[in-house]
Amino acid sequence: MKPARYFLFGAAGAILLAAAGVVIFQDNITRWSIKPRTPFQAMLPPAPPDYSTRDSWILWPDETQDRPAVFYVHSTTYYSSRRWNAPINDAESNDVLRMIAAPNEAGPFAKAGEIYGPRYREATLFATFTQRYDGIAARRLAYEDVKRAFKTFLKTVDDKRAIILVGYGQGGLYVEGLLQEFFQDDEALRNRLAVAYVIGQAAPMSLFSTTLEKTPPCLRPADIRCVVSYSDYEPRFDEERERIRHRSVIWSPDFELVGSDTTDLLCVNPLTWTTTIDHVSADENMGAASATGLHFEETPAPVTHAVGAKCLKGVLEVDRPVQGYLRRGDWFGAKWRAEPFNLFYFDLADDAERRLQDLAAKREFEYRHLTPIENEVDVEDSPINKVPNP
Repeated sequence: MKPARYFLFGAAGAILLAAAGVVIFQDNITRWSIKPRTPFQAMLPPAPPDYSTRDSWILWPDETQDRPAVFYVHSTTYYSSRRWNAPINDAESNDVLRMIAAPNEAGPFAKAGEIYGPRYREATLFATFTQRYDGIAARRLAYEDVKRAFKTFLKTVDDKRAIILVGYGQGGLYVEGLLQEFFQDDEALRNRLAVAYVIGQAAPMSLFSTTLEKTPPCLRPADIRCVVSYSDYEPRFDEERERIRHRSVIWSPDFELVGSDTTDLLCVNPLTWTTTIDHVSADENMGAASATGLHFEETPAPVTHAVGAKCLKGVLEVDRPVQGYLRRGDWFGAKWRAEPFNLFYFDLADDAERRLQDLAAKREFEYRHLTPIENEVDVEDSPINKVPNP
């Protein structure tokens, strides 16, 4: 009996050690399991979306009205190792997009204006962990889709309507690309921009003196034509905060995707809409929410005073929510997936409407008070030459 008992004890110990190893190395195991095995250049990309058709948009207004327009680029919803870029008709990623990402990410802006959200051949989740060719090429392909969708958006939306840009995760990277490529040299388009939200994507402060010079950071609640950016994590996610600071990808001045390593990131605290580094109490939180599974027109129940927050080395550190369903998951890649909640749902909704009102007032003022002509030019009388009678 003793040998059998020793065997059972040994087997149990081996199982416990294996389980402990899985827990300890779960992040590495997850990354290995979602890595595409075929190189990007050897893989035929999915068919490109046709943005003239409704099926290529996850969000498109039923009726176009004279309201502000929101261009929304969703976060990563494709977690497969089959491809570097998702087909836009992938059933699993579309379920995540429809049920989780869009309601929680775009939902706060539903009252501010009409939302246009393209489906695109997003880079798979693993691409966000590498700065090698495959991951860069996958993100570049995804951006080209977003860029074409934005051109369709501009043709659709009247050129007098105000605009808001919203991007989460890799969608935030593509919004930064749109800001650099379309807004820096187009004053008329830039004047229509109320605000651009870049959430969950690094926005180094150096960008605002180089590639994003004409679209500065939003430093006060009353600022318009500017950029809001933050990446929010609870204190327990220290490795993720470090990854945002030192392993993010940004657009270079010559419009290449390059690695960024800096703690000098734009961090706008959504409880004050300033870049203060002081901790802001949960009393200032207008409301978190989980809109997962709701119809897009439905407003989720607010959880007021859900979290306090502070900017710490360029990343927004948030208090641990009391409600379990408002906490970011940390098992086997859950922290990297689209979150089924938004800690600042109602803060974002209020901020967007306020900045739109401020933009409308500014544009009205600019219309009534045109910049005077600095140099006067004397125009001489032109001689009148009569046309002879035939």
